[in-house]
Amino acid sequence: MKILKNLTTSIFCLLIIVALLTTLTSSCQHKKQDKEMNEPKFEYEGNICSPLGYPIDVYEGGLESSSGSTSLYLGVTTGRWGSNGGGMSHSEKAVPKRLNVTWLAYAEDTFYTIDCDIDYDKMLRLFKEGYQDRMWFLNDGRYQTDTFNAIVVGFAPGGVVVIWLNGAGMQVEIGRYQGKKIVIPQSEIGGLDNHERLLFDPEYRKETMLNKEIVPIEIQEANKNKPIPYGLWDSYRKRYSWRPIFTQNTFGDSTMTVIFTRLDMFNGEFGSLFDQSLVDNEFIKQAVPKRVNFGWKDKKGQVYSGTLNFDEKEIFDAYKEIYKEDDEALAELVFQINIPNTFITVMLKSKDKEVHINKGTKVEVFKSDRKF
Repeated sequence: MKILKNLTTSIFCLLIIVALLTTLTSSCQHKKQDKEMNEPKFEYEGNICSPLGYPIDVYEGGLESSSGSTSLYLGVTTGRWGSNGGGMSHSEKAVPKRLNVTWLAYAEDTFYTIDCDIDYDKMLRLFKEGYQDRMWFLNDGRYQTDTFNAIVVGFAPGGVVVIWLNGAGMQVEIGRYQGKKIVIPQSEIGGLDNHERLLFDPEYRKETMLNKEIVPIEIQEANKNKPIPYGLWDSYRKRYSWRPIFTQNTFGDSTMTVIFTRLDMFNGEFGSLFDQSLVDNEFIKQAVPKRVNFGWKDKKGQVYSGTLNFDEKEIFDAYKEIYKEDDEALAELVFQINIPNTFITVMLKSKDKEVHINKGTKVEVFKSDRKF
């Protein structure tokens, strides 16, 4: 009788423990679900890119958030490093926390895979803050705050992955991540449909690299018999403290006023300076510029604009020379406009030395119909 009583007591205690554990588990699950339901959501799409000449194709996977997965299965890339060619799945959803994707790098004839956390906090902050857009005004004359609307995932040779947050007027790097090589088992390939199986066809891969719509003829010729420049896209990410300066060859007071400037960097970032940010023109630790576009007006209010596309080797050599002794030095990228407003020269200048960047720089100047 005593044994039966002890057994009954033990079973009762066990049932209480099970009930408590079930309640705690259920409570944790509900809290997790409530937290996920209360996560901020934003309108955005996922997109992919790769350097021109090094196309990739996503085999499976995408950006993972509490809202689900945003697929990056978007076909072969044809754009440039950092470009946002327009993706899919543009909808309101939570900010992604992980990247889980497998892709084919055609030039390397290799599959890579990655499954890692990404910088959720940085993306969430940028989505919330947005950025000032000089193209749009509010009723009180202030510039409108625009929002980011795409997450661009870039795949470079060697399994390098870079993520940017993209908007019409600004693109910001979120982080750099590393994939690893993978071999897809034959048992998995055998279960694919005909279209998916194309990625494993050597002839299809070869045709893709020879397709001038994917890899332009001039790029094919330039890369012919050359090794893949592994590490190049990491070198684009090096930042220096510099700012743009605009001057004109005049005597006495300046006769020109800069209205805005847009900076496109080799690392895929871009942004603009205008109004107060142009007045402040602070030194910013940023990548080497690939393209600079700016507008100015003369003393009569005539508006002009100039675009400078830099030769990659020339401008990187200039930055290496200026920062050779001190990576933390301050430098100014000086744009000098001639008096007729028809041409622009440029040099990189520090406290101790200067390097002219004019041999390979392509310069275009336009005279606008506008005056103000």
